Amino acid sequence: MAKQWREIYDEWEKAVAPGLQQFTASDGFRDFMAASAKVTSAFTAEFERASRRWLHFWNLPAATDVRKLRQQVAAVDRELKGLKNLVFDVVTAEGADAGSAMNGHSKTAAKADPKKNAAKKPAARKTAAAAESS
Repeated sequence: MAKQWREIYDEWEKAVAPGLQQFTASDGFRDFMAASAKVTSAFTAEFERASRRWLHFWNLPAATDVRKLRQQVAAVDRELKGLKNLVFDVVTAEGADAGSAMNGHSKTAAKADPKKNAAKKPAARKTAAAAESS
């Protein structure tokens, strides 16, 4: 049964294909497709404008609002990663400097010194407060 349908389709395609190929290669078809694309684009743009106005009327976010928020979140994420890398580089550099300045003392002894840690904490708090205010 399937073979019969395939044969019928193949015969139909042989009869119709040359005419369709000639039609699709014509200037009239290209002009029609270009005009159709313009109309579709204009219709889509108008529909998006109308739906955006309607959603904003009801105080709901439109796709453009969500797109802007995604871009902002991505920018914040990139900036946060950059700051994380910067902090890692500074901590790594301080660790290397502390290791060379200790002259044989263990690194854990330097971390356990409460006077050194207390001196560093207020500076870190001031830096964090300055970053939050800007």
